[in-house]
Amino acid sequence: YIKTCEEFNLNVNYFDFRNQENSKENIDNLIKKQLSNEFNLSSAPLLRILLIHQDENKYIFAYVMHHIISDGWSMNILINELFLLYNSYIKGLPNPLEPLRIQYKDYATWQQSQLVSMGQEGHKAYWLKQFEGDLPVLEMPTDYPRPLVKTYNGGIIHVRINKELTKKFKEEIHKEGATLFMGLLSVVKTLLYKYTGQTDIIVGSPIAGREHLDLEAQIGFYVNTLALRSRFEPSASYITFLKHIKEITLGGYDHQIYPFDELIDNLNLERDLSRSALFDVMVSLQASNLLNSNNQKLGEVHISSYPQLNEIASKFDLT
Repeated sequence: YIKTCEEFNLNVNYFDFRNQENSKENIDNLIKKQLSNEFNLSSAPLLRILLIHQDENKYIFAYVMHHIISDGWSMNILINELFLLYNSYIKGLPNPLEPLRIQYKDYATWQQSQLVSMGQEGHKAYWLKQFEGDLPVLEMPTDYPRPLVKTYNGGIIHVRINKELTKKFKEEIHKEGATLFMGLLSVVKTLLYKYTGQTDIIVGSPIAGREHLDLEAQIGFYVNTLALRSRFEPSASYITFLKHIKEITLGGYDHQIYPFDELIDNLNLERDLSRSALFDVMVSLQASNLLNSNNQKLGEVHISSYPQLNEIASKFDLT
């Protein structure tokens, strides 16, 4: 049974900015406002949709989803299925999507049952062992004193790495049976050691959390966070450190089912409003973008990504 838009109280809000002065600025402000508006988590939908008519033959489709019902993987599914359904509809073809064998609520129920079962104790014990003793706080040199409360103000820096250097780097890490992520994580941690002098460093990393095949086509919040703690030996070679990172990372993968928020609760950390819990640096390796080309098409409609808005929020000191 598929609910209709009316049953979900889901509306597509239409805005007409044709022939308006400063339309680009006004559109940006509208989208920023939608991004900052709060959701009521007690009622659906946790999704806002806007169709903005910018010029005679130009529209902007914007949607805002609360993170509690979606993640980065979900966005790829949403975009791909939207394209598939639209192109089928204009050709008069039936819905091409196969019904899902399970729903997100089935996964959520299963996960909660796992948390209270004995099967979770091994995962819990692993993570508590990783964070025994005094936990390190990364003290990166900064231009200004750290504020008492995090502001989340941020920016983006784009850097391209030389193709030849990338090729040689991949060859070296593959010799050790390591992945590109492990190699890059080793580099980031080496850089953090260089700037802080600290040898015990915790870095966070997101993981998709979709270990079962039935979860690959699901829209929902499956992503988990792995807190990866490593000890740096200054006299060791990079390859030696890479092997250590490989071991730590594989251990994290084996125990990824344990929720990060459960770990934070069990560590009984002293609350610090100026920092994120457990780590201040996140490393994420993303294989693709949602719209990695300006040549996407919906029927005869050409699709491209909307330019990045200037106001950037940063959840961590560095991502």
